[in-house]
Amino acid sequence: MKYILIILLIALIGVGIFAHYYEFQEENFDQKVIGLCILTFSFIWMPLFIYYRYKDKKKEDFILSNDKLKEMNDFARKE
Repeated sequence: MKYILIILLIALIGVGIFAHYYEFQEENFDQKVIGLCILTFSFIWMPLFIYYRYKDKKKEDFILSNDKLKEMNDFARKE
C-alpha cells in the first residue's frame, strides 16, 4: 500500500507538471488535466493515505477526555 501511494503521488505530480509546461492543441486541455489531477489527489489519494496511516490506531487516542485535559494542564504547569 505504501508503494502504491508513493507511485500514485509521483504520477499525479508528474502529469500535473507535464500538463502545465506542455502546449496542447486543444484549448484549456492543460487546465482540465491539472483539474483531474487535483480531483484524483483529493478524492482517491488522500482517503487512501488517511486509511493507510490510521488503520491500526485506537480512536480513544484522538479523543480529548477530562483525564487527558488534566494531564495536559499538569504538564504545562511543570514547565
